[in-house]
Amino acid sequence: MLKKFLKRICAAFAAAGMLMTPAGALDQNKVVTPFDEVLYQIERYGLFAEGNEMSDADRALCNARIDSGEPLSKVVNEILSKHDTHSFYLSPEEYQQSFSALTGDYVGIGVTVQLLEGSLIVTDINFGGPAREAGIETGDILLAVDGVSIKGKSLDEVGSLLRGEPGTTVRIKLDHLGKELEVMVSRREIYGDYVWSETLEDGIEYIGVQAFGSMDDAEHFLTIWDGLDEKRTAAVIIDLRGNGGGVIDAALAMLDGILQQKTGLVSLRWRKDQGGTQVVTSNGGGLPLNGIYVLVDGQTASAAELMAVCLKDSGEAELVGEKTYGKSLGQFHLSTKNGDSLIITTLEMSAPKSGVWEEKGIVPTTVTESMVTLGDYLTDKAPLPDTRPLFFGETGSAVRELTERLRLLGLLERSSDTLGAEAMKGVHKFQAAAGLPETIHADVTTLKRLNSVMKDYAAYYVDNALEQALIRAREAAQKPLQYTPKSDGTWTPAA
Repeated sequence: MLKKFLKRICAAFAAAGMLMTPAGALDQNKVVTPFDEVLYQIERYGLFAEGNEMSDADRALCNARIDSGEPLSKVVNEILSKHDTHSFYLSPEEYQQSFSALTGDYVGIGVTVQLLEGSLIVTDINFGGPAREAGIETGDILLAVDGVSIKGKSLDEVGSLLRGEPGTTVRIKLDHLGKELEVMVSRREIYGDYVWSETLEDGIEYIGVQAFGSMDDAEHFLTIWDGLDEKRTAAVIIDLRGNGGGVIDAALAMLDGILQQKTGLVSLRWRKDQGGTQVVTSNGGGLPLNGIYVLVDGQTASAAELMAVCLKDSGEAELVGEKTYGKSLGQFHLSTKNGDSLIITTLEMSAPKSGVWEEKGIVPTTVTESMVTLGDYLTDKAPLPDTRPLFFGETGSAVRELTERLRLLGLLERSSDTLGAEAMKGVHKFQAAAGLPETIHADVTTLKRLNSVMKDYAAYYVDNALEQALIRAREAAQKPLQYTPKSDGTWTPAA
């Protein structure tokens, strides 16, 4: 239970030396016991400890409880629970388990799975991780790990099966669109690949941000962003799903690079003895895109919510997906002399329009489930006509629906309105898989078979939030660019 809760917690890392000791807190000269040391840190840094310092009598009582055999962690966590739900006292083992995504010591295959209607579905794949290299795809259903069926197992149990020592291999059985596959994946450290990008279609860039682990992630993001004009990018999809947050300054740096207008980003409320409220403002001057679409879900928290809500409140982006987690408090991570860790809330974030989102979350502009069955997804799509052939070079909505279905089956990288050479390669792949003769166009037999296959795969899952964002991004990409790329790598606003 601790692990599930804590992995949503994100820290705002800062230099402890910048803080001042508040008046009225436990005097350092009175720090004698391990409990005194922890209490000193709580009263020195804790946002909600301000004005709620422990009396000498209560401190003595806590020390007596510990002297009588009660664990230090139990006593401290009891005190912290009265302050807020994000402050904890953790052993080295608990800290490693809960914050491995930020420490870079997570060993596994680089997948995120979610329990949907009794099946364990791959919902996210670490870019550059071993799972992606092995050919595992979003929407695949996990069946077994090293010959052990995962039916009825919890997410934590499956996670334990997938993790192991670096360099060891794990055998994974998958259901990929009705076909059972078995792949061997080598476990390794999963870290540093928190930011990545991919061109989905002409003019549309996808940027995944899995965590704000350090300022290096901000630098990587801004490098990607600075190169968008060279690709003549019109619309961007930023994926913050499953991003539990991390370094707040990294999120703020990314926002500063994105936003076109100079605007207030966030108010950070610190203790009065640590500076009080700080208002952070963007410099403006970001690339004028036709559309920015941010994917969020119930796992999007803290610094990731900050990025999402600032983009929403600025009016420069739309949020697509599910309501976010609801964590607008930031923490310091402090070490004690005995090697334990104190996670203590030190600040509260407030967005310009949305305000404080603690326990409320951020409601997206377009609310939709992240993963839906293929059948449900196609219900809202136009049907694929199958009463006449689609000829090479033909354009229109029917071709779009054909190529969309081929893309969903993994036979095409991009959908298109034109049945060109690339689209026909997808048609030929489908014909080969279905045992049909290769044709020079999409004949009626092929179209009817494709419609039949989509019905057979109706129970499999598709990334609906991404698809909904793509629909909007395509519309934005059809509009003229709002900037003019220059040969020297810079750009100017369009006339």
